[in-house]
Amino acid sequence: MASGKGEKPETILVVDDNANNRILAEAHLKSFGYAVVMAESGEEALERTATHTPSLILLDVIMPKMDGYETCARLRQLPQGRDVPIVFLTALADLSSHQRAMDVGVDDFLTKPINRTELMLRVRSLLRISVLNRNLKDNYETTRRQRDQLVRVQKQREELMQHVVHDLKNPLGAIEMNARYMLSSLPSNDMLDATRDIVDSAAALRRMVMNLLDICRSEDGQLIPMLSDVDMGNLVTTVIGEHTRESLDRDVELHASFHLDRATVRADQDLIRRVLENLVVNAIRHAPRSSSIEIVAQNVGDDVELHVRDLGDGVPEEFREKVFDKYVRLEASTTSLANRGLGLTFCRIAVEAHGGRVWVEPNRPSGANFIVRLPREAKTSSVFPVTKGVA
Repeated sequence: MASGKGEKPETILVVDDNANNRILAEAHLKSFGYAVVMAESGEEALERTATHTPSLILLDVIMPKMDGYETCARLRQLPQGRDVPIVFLTALADLSSHQRAMDVGVDDFLTKPINRTELMLRVRSLLRISVLNRNLKDNYETTRRQRDQLVRVQKQREELMQHVVHDLKNPLGAIEMNARYMLSSLPSNDMLDATRDIVDSAAALRRMVMNLLDICRSEDGQLIPMLSDVDMGNLVTTVIGEHTRESLDRDVELHASFHLDRATVRADQDLIRRVLENLVVNAIRHAPRSSSIEIVAQNVGDDVELHVRDLGDGVPEEFREKVFDKYVRLEASTTSLANRGLGLTFCRIAVEAHGGRVWVEPNRPSGANFIVRLPREAKTSSVFPVTKGVA
């Protein structure tokens, strides 16, 4: 495509050992408004391309010493010649010659003697394509740089979050430990109630911090369960004992039911305890007053299932997958499960890290039934990416 008025004309390199052919091609091209540089041999074409990259190259095939095939192949090896359109000027019309030309990187062919109109159409078309390719390449590079910058910023944000979350554990632990000490030695009922609130709040914050920390670890492929023999009956009893007072404060009773022929599984005791703890706390939060929550442990084939059932509003069918999604919020106007943290997200990640699964079903006569199914022998892996998110 010839340059517009006032613009520097595009340069065409004509490579031909025949002076008459070079002069004829030069005359045609200049009449179209192109600048022309000429070379008598392949060696000279390489030198000119290396010093001043042309917009397009017209290359004769039959030349002494270095023919057009070798010249084209060597031009494509130059950084300046990789993307320049190359047109063979040839009298050869057999398929094998054309195939060989394509193999070395030729873009088009012009048959000798050169037809002026055909030359104009081919040159204009290839130059337009070349401009489009350059624009696409520039846009790709810009997009790639922007993407790389976003990835760096996201990584920095994640690393900062992990550091903050990790550093929160120690002061929270100190708050909870000292509050429990105060709770054991205070005589006043008012002081006892206030201290219990401190303990409960510190414990809730600790759960949130640990959930967030493990979610970050899972996204980096670093959440690896530390397996041991875990007695699921004892685990359920322990969690219920730790949350009995919290449930009674909300006028909710916790009941356990065991149907375990084989109670032991190979699992990470801390992760599974926290899964059950998150589900129990979630149930306490949403159960109506003067109701009960049932925690069931049972064998299902070679697996163990934990059921946490409450009598609240339950989870509408359209939200039963979303409640385990990261950063998803179900508003209280829609369901009683208004997400306030990452507890259910953590549950999904931790259970899937053991090769199990977690889901929610309707409870009877009302409420939600959260179910955890664990294999007796955990099928663990070091990479458990969060694909959706959590409640």
